[in-house]
Amino acid sequence: MTSGSSSIPVGRPVDGTGHPPVPVPFGAPMMAHAGAAGDRPVDRELRRLLREGTFAQVLDYALNHRGLSLERVQYHLAAQGVRVSRAALSYWRHGRSRPERAESLRAVRGLEALLGLPAASLVSRLGPPRPRGRCRKAEPDAIDRRRLWPAHRPLLAAMGAPSDDRIRKLDVHEYVRVGEDHRLSSLRTRMVFEASADRVDRCVVLLWAEESAAAVPSDVKFCRVGRVRADDATGATVCELLLEQRLAAGERSVVEFTSHFPPGPELTFYHHRFTRPIRQYVLQTEFAGRLPVSCVPFRQAGVHAPRHIGAPLWIGASGTAHLVVTDSGPGIVGMSWEWD
Repeated sequence: MTSGSSSIPVGRPVDGTGHPPVPVPFGAPMMAHAGAAGDRPVDRELRRLLREGTFAQVLDYALNHRGLSLERVQYHLAAQGVRVSRAALSYWRHGRSRPERAESLRAVRGLEALLGLPAASLVSRLGPPRPRGRCRKAEPDAIDRRRLWPAHRPLLAAMGAPSDDRIRKLDVHEYVRVGEDHRLSSLRTRMVFEASADRVDRCVVLLWAEESAAAVPSDVKFCRVGRVRADDATGATVCELLLEQRLAAGERSVVEFTSHFPPGPELTFYHHRFTRPIRQYVLQTEFAGRLPVSCVPFRQAGVHAPRHIGAPLWIGASGTAHLVVTDSGPGIVGMSWEWD
C-alpha cells in the first residue's frame, strides 16, 4: 500500500547563541569588525559558508539573517531596475536552479549589495555555466514522477496534471490504521509544502492499493477535491487537491485528507514515494488486536530497487510503530511487518 503527492513553518532564524538575530538594515555589511571577544557567531558562520558553502547556502543564510521575504527582495531589486521573479529567487535559494543569464547575474550583484555581502561573494560561488539543450541533465536529486509511479502514467496524462516541481514537500505525516483482520482500515495524511513557482493553486496526490480497487481521498481540510482519475484494475488513483489560497513562490500551505481503501488482501507493508528530497517524513502505523511479530523500516531507490532494511521498530503499548525520517533524498520510505 503506497501513497505520494505532488518548510514546516519555522520561527525566526537564530544565531549561534540560540537567540534571534538582531535585524540588520538593508545594505549594512553582515560582517562587522571583530571586537575583543572575536567575531560574532553570525560572522563566523558566514565566513565559513563563503569559504566552503554553495551559492544556495550563502544566499539562504543571508536571507534568513536579514529576515527578508522573497517579495521584499523582489521589490528592492525592482527599485534598482533589476527584474527577477520570486520563483527564480526561490529556486536559487534552494539550489534547484542557478542564475546564468546576464539579467540574472545583475540580480545576483544586486543581492550582494542588498544583503550586505562582500562584492562578488555570490557571483564567485556560481562556477561555470551548465550545458543547455539536449545535453542538459535532469534536475539533480529528483526522480521523474512517471518512473516512480509507472501504473499512474495513463492517469496523469489523461488528467493533464501539472508538473510536480511547482511545489516542494517539506513535511509529510501519515497515520495508518490496520484493523483486527490485518487489513487497512484508514490512512490519514497531513502535508506541508512550499510553492516553487507563482500562482500555485493545487497539488496532485497519487495513491496505489495492492490487489484492491482504487482509493479516493476524502475528509479533506484546508483544500477541496478537484479532478480525480482512478483505475480499479491497477488500484491507481490521481487526485487534485485545490488549495484555499493561490500561492506565490516561497509561500507555504498545508493540506490534510483521509484515504479510504476498499477491502483488500492482508496488509504487510506501507510506504510513501518521494520524487524529491523532503525535510521530514513521519509514519505511524497502529495495529488493532493482535500485534505483528516483527516490524522494520525500509528504503528503496526506486520501485524495482532492492529494499534496505533498518533496525527493528518498537511497537508500544498503544499498538503503534513510529518511523521518523529527516532530510531524506528521493525514493521510497516505509515499514513492513510480519504476522505469525
